[in-house]
Amino acid sequence: MRTALLSIATFAAIACAHASEPVAAAVSLDPRFAPIAFLVGSCWRAEFPGGKQADVQCFESLYGGKLVGNWHVVEGSDPVYEGQSIFSWDDANKRVRYHYFTSTGAVSEGYFVQTADGATIPERHVSPDGSVIELESSYLADGKDGYRVVTREKTKDGWVERRNMHYVRTAWRKR
Repeated sequence: MRTALLSIATFAAIACAHASEPVAAAVSLDPRFAPIAFLVGSCWRAEFPGGKQADVQCFESLYGGKLVGNWHVVEGSDPVYEGQSIFSWDDANKRVRYHYFTSTGAVSEGYFVQTADGATIPERHVSPDGSVIELESSYLADGKDGYRVVTREKTKDGWVERRNMHYVRTAWRKR
């Protein structure tokens, strides 16, 4: 479950703007956010295996498009697991990066690498106890209202798939 929740940190990463939502209509973004622009102004939902929990992610433009924010909550979790990500432009490395803060006190950071069929996001996750987990998530578009995220964890035996989730557009939610 811990790795499943960790992979959510990286799910703050691929979708499409929801044209019928008021938030999306007002979206203004720095053009350097083009690789993730389709996320902004929409919420997305994916069920965990078994259907008892679901991850809901909502993306918004911040500070006139200079940053992108993502907040999420795992519906059905007890205690409630949630987090906030901030996406920014890393001018030194010419890429979009993110920082993720969880309700458990864990922190993750990573960046986007464009691929032919989507994006890959290497992530370094630091738990409240200081332990570090290396993750890598691949994002693949799945129609105009969905995307799939496949998350792998680096282990002593190599990379192991930990999560494979399909996100679909859902109604905008306020925090």
